[in-house]
Amino acid sequence: MARIPFVTPNDVPANERLTFDNFVKARGSVPAAGPYALLLHMPELAQRMESLRLCVREEASLPQKIQELVMITVAREMDCGYIWHAHAAEARRIGVRGDIIDGIREKRALNGLDADQQAAVDFTQELLRKRKASAGTFERATAGFGQRGTLTLTNLIACYAMLAYNMNAYELQAPAHATEKSLPV
Repeated sequence: MARIPFVTPNDVPANERLTFDNFVKARGSVPAAGPYALLLHMPELAQRMESLRLCVREEASLPQKIQELVMITVAREMDCGYIWHAHAAEARRIGVRGDIIDGIREKRALNGLDADQQAAVDFTQELLRKRKASAGTFERATAGFGQRGTLTLTNLIACYAMLAYNMNAYELQAPAHATEKSLPV
């Protein structure tokens, strides 16, 4: 259970109800789990975070396979089981090799990544561990993804780190996954 209860329509102040209702309408229902079940206590914040997440996820300059690899790398670096739960199986489904996914989960050295995968993992790890990317890592990312793709990469990392901070601060626990091992934290 999270540190605060998940939002219900009764929790939302009248002056924020329109934003809440618009968010729920776009999603199809009030979230019963996940970060937005917490974030909707502040509907405007939830809406803006969701807009950012969708903007970055729909950006074509960073392939979906790389995006999923980045999201599970963020999950591992931030010890966020919920992001892991939401993205490890999808990464596997779209073709990220199982040994790479398992290696990230277990914090093992990764072998045999293609150049773009290695650039994405290195960039993500450096940005989260050192708060910046070295010149070489930045150049490899830009060579592989272009200027726009590197901006997308940077903001994908930032978006999912922001979600991880919220889930970690409020101790949102990931449910068991049918096919993926939980993230050891």
